[in-house]
Amino acid sequence: MSAGAVDVSASNVAAVSGHTIAGVPGRFVIDARANHLVTDSRFGPGESIQAGELLLSALASCAMANVEANAQELGLPLTGIRVEASHARGGEDPTRYDFTRVTITTSGVDQAAADVLRDRFVSTCPIYNTIRRGGGIELTVLAS
Repeated sequence: MSAGAVDVSASNVAAVSGHTIAGVPGRFVIDARANHLVTDSRFGPGESIQAGELLLSALASCAMANVEANAQELGLPLTGIRVEASHARGGEDPTRYDFTRVTITTSGVDQAAADVLRDRFVSTCPIYNTIRRGGGIELTVLAS
């Protein structure tokens, strides 16, 4: 692969798809492999998880998986992880979030070990780093 080229091999690409549900405005189904998740628009029924919450869920899930795997690799006696993630829609610019906050609470390890786990998370999580740095995105809209 040449310098600056992006690896887009099938094993490196994650993909989801989604579709609307006839007769239920603001309700959607997201498909990931053989898994299906009902979601709502913030203007929809409001019963299911919404897009911004899915973003925070991905961040929390990545944090827990990362911390757990790193603790195991390092032989740390981690007994539990709790993640709280939040953001606020932009007050002046509603097309962005004014902040995203993540708190990871570890059980079974001291603060020095928690700091090591934090540093490993920050240095390896693509979700955290994409949000932190702002990532590129491509958009295509097709009429059918």
